[in-house]
Amino acid sequence: MYPSLSKAGTSKFIVQIGSTFRSQILRVYADKGDDIKLPPEPTTCCMSGCANCVWIEYAQTLVKLLEGNSDKARDIVLSKIEDPNLKAFLSIELKYLKQKMDEEKSKIDETKKNDPKK
Repeated sequence: MYPSLSKAGTSKFIVQIGSTFRSQILRVYADKGDDIKLPPEPTTCCMSGCANCVWIEYAQTLVKLLEGNSDKARDIVLSKIEDPNLKAFLSIELKYLKQKMDEEKSKIDETKKNDPKK
């Protein structure tokens, strides 16, 4: 069974993580009103900080599910990592990806502002 976000209030959700992840409970504030099924966690991580780390791909999938909320996705991913070195690597990589996404979004917004057709 996959972990899922279950409704705990009007805009609060609780992520219940299975026994393989020490049965932690992480509070996440989500804007969606429906329950969100989290994808299965990666099982092929080599813990060496690869450029194409499976946890980065997992975080990108979560960002899409959480409608662009990369902070929540980062919190979910980092809560599942026990190794401090891998956690530090992923924290930096995910912050960089968020910065890159924000820059791309601002470029798109700027292009829309300067579009003479509107």
